[in-house]
Amino acid sequence: MASFRNGDQEAAGRLVELFYPELRRIAAARMRAERPDHTLQPTAVVHQLYLELLKVKALRPPGSGGEDEKAAFLGLAAYLMKQLLIHHARPLSKRAEKTELPDLPGPHLPAEQSLVEIDDVLDRLAAVNPALRRVVELRVFEGLTREEIAREMGCGTATVARHWSFARNWLEEALAGTPRP
Repeated sequence: MASFRNGDQEAAGRLVELFYPELRRIAAARMRAERPDHTLQPTAVVHQLYLELLKVKALRPPGSGGEDEKAAFLGLAAYLMKQLLIHHARPLSKRAEKTELPDLPGPHLPAEQSLVEIDDVLDRLAAVNPALRRVVELRVFEGLTREEIAREMGCGTATVARHWSFARNWLEEALAGTPRP
């Protein structure tokens, strides 16, 4: 991890190889939230992640070591996977033509457009409090439990519960189109 933090590209490959099963699990969890006919598979997401990791020049020094380093790497990997999926969706949503279907009830958005809009809503949530977005990402995209999120963020489970409750309510209102201050 120290070599990777210093910008060693070969270290990125060694880390992906070392944590491949966990990275594949994270990618599979992210892909479960995608549309069924998605053109990427979890393995391809991990391979794209590797290419993104090669672009990393250097990272800030670690706070401590051991499990914190592993958690930091997996957190970075999960974040990059989410960004890859959003990036993969953006070009498709820009080419898609929006068509109203009056005979079908409710809003209908292409999955690619929905992903972009969700990222935009999460950005607005992060403007309220970045910890709220992080809790949502860890819970929804990585599938972590309240206790795992508390360990990851260095706070108590009660704080995670409050953040999750607020974020969930805020997101429900934001996604329903209710104006939010």
